[in-house]
Amino acid sequence: PGPIDVNRANVVDLETSLLLRRSEAKAVVQYRLVNGDFKSLADLEKVPGLDTKKIEERKGRITF
Repeated sequence: PGPIDVNRANVVDLETSLLLRRSEAKAVVQYRLVNGDFKSLADLEKVPGLDTKKIEERKGRITF
């Protein structure tokens, strides 16, 4: 699969593309709705309940 835009992706896309748990994917979407678009990996690391190790391992698949 190609890169995924974390500012446009829905919960299912985040789960399948980044191999996140459903709760993590929901947390990303909820955080984005409240705080606006992500601009960097550092922004993603602020999401409560998100395993930042997973994000770091898959950073090559993430676009903003």
